[in-house]
Amino acid sequence: MEIPDDNVKELQQTSEVVEKLAADPAAFKKAYAAYKANDPVEFEAALTKVGIAERCHVVCVFFCRKHCVGICGKFCPKPANVEVNAEEMLAYARAVGPLFRDEAIVRRFLDIMKAEDVKAWAEIIKEYKLEPYCHQLCSLLFSWRCRKSCHELCPAKPLITNVGNIPVTQIDALGYGNGPDVLHLYVPAPDPANGVGDHPFGANIAIKGIFNMATATEYLVEISSTGAGGTYNPLIVGPQNGYDTVPPQLPDPPPAILATEPASPPAPPPILFIRSRTQSTGLDPGWFKIDEITDSDGGRATTGEKLLLTWPSSPPDGVYYLRLRVRDALLNTRVSSPQVVRIDNTGPFPLPRPIITLQLKKPDGTLVALKCGKVRKGDGLILITIQAFDPNMSTVSVTARGNSGLSVPVIDTSLTPLSITYNGILANEGYVAPTQFLWDPWSDPNIVPCCYLIYVDINDRTILNGVWYGGHSNEGWEAIEIGL
Repeated sequence: MEIPDDNVKELQQTSEVVEKLAADPAAFKKAYAAYKANDPVEFEAALTKVGIAERCHVVCVFFCRKHCVGICGKFCPKPANVEVNAEEMLAYARAVGPLFRDEAIVRRFLDIMKAEDVKAWAEIIKEYKLEPYCHQLCSLLFSWRCRKSCHELCPAKPLITNVGNIPVTQIDALGYGNGPDVLHLYVPAPDPANGVGDHPFGANIAIKGIFNMATATEYLVEISSTGAGGTYNPLIVGPQNGYDTVPPQLPDPPPAILATEPASPPAPPPILFIRSRTQSTGLDPGWFKIDEITDSDGGRATTGEKLLLTWPSSPPDGVYYLRLRVRDALLNTRVSSPQVVRIDNTGPFPLPRPIITLQLKKPDGTLVALKCGKVRKGDGLILITIQAFDPNMSTVSVTARGNSGLSVPVIDTSLTPLSITYNGILANEGYVAPTQFLWDPWSDPNIVPCCYLIYVDINDRTILNGVWYGGHSNEGWEAIEIGL
């Protein structure tokens, strides 16, 4: 029977994580001691030391299952040599089912397992005539114990859930986000052939998250420019504005005069109050109080997704890592896994605008500069030189624009369109170096005698202010008159 790929991947990932922990014997022993003591703080500290804190559950299950094998070997020293079939499983279900309806018996089994009391185990197995099912019962009870233990050792972490209207599940390991956005309004689904997809982020970036800590009272978002395991600092932003919804206040009803008195007027609409909240300052900066979160940002409860802050990102461009840190009144703290984000607030290049030059290439090969020049059929071909690029290029288009809205894509003499898209290739930045093309406008039936502006337009893929509408853009042009 072929093993499904998911099982293979899970085993490989478990092996990789455990190997990292085993490479540091001190951290390994510290993690195992914390597992035995059911101490989540020390367990996380040991895993953090070797950079695998986000794989807490994997390590816990590894320890628990290995521990299970050892304990069950002591509890059940006789080999399990019965054939497991439908009849055997039916008998096992009939033997165990009625017992586990009794809470006192269940607790007795679990206490014996927690104490790892071999003698008490042998007595209870004999008492209920469960000798044939010793291994199965031990494994079953340990699976329950592991589930509870790993839930306690690896409590749910805070989560950054959304960056710039893009769910973090749609942000790749390089920090690029892909639509659609959560509302299917602001960022379209990927269409690399038309320049859409693999979006960096820029301008004002809304960051949302979940605390996963019922007792939390404060939170901050922190940022690192030195890698996921690098140095993090509080992300300091300005006042965060939101609104609270105040229920409508009905006026007191007038004293009744007549039984036929008209009904009270309809309730007024809710009132919206704009409120600002700010971060802590001083020696412990960057914290927001959860009980100051406005209704519009998710409200003051510790449950549910919140608009944590809006980050006015700025250069330098590059890859950053964000984390959500929460704490309670006793300063118990939990930290999310790093979330990678790629920032782009500049370009396209070269600055101040893309370069385009036109030259007439005569039949004898000589070149003549064309600046608002007039050319006729037979004078030669037009040599176009372009330079327009961006590290996150979306599209470069080259068009000849005449009067009455005429716009014709420029295609060179080898039938290669000068307009391009990144087409899903991240390394495609456009025309990084000056690139030349020969153009024969008289071979294009869409070109009529006219004055033209030859445009080069470039757009990048950056989601700006939570919206993608072409990102940053720039253009350059040269004028030419094309005659017969």
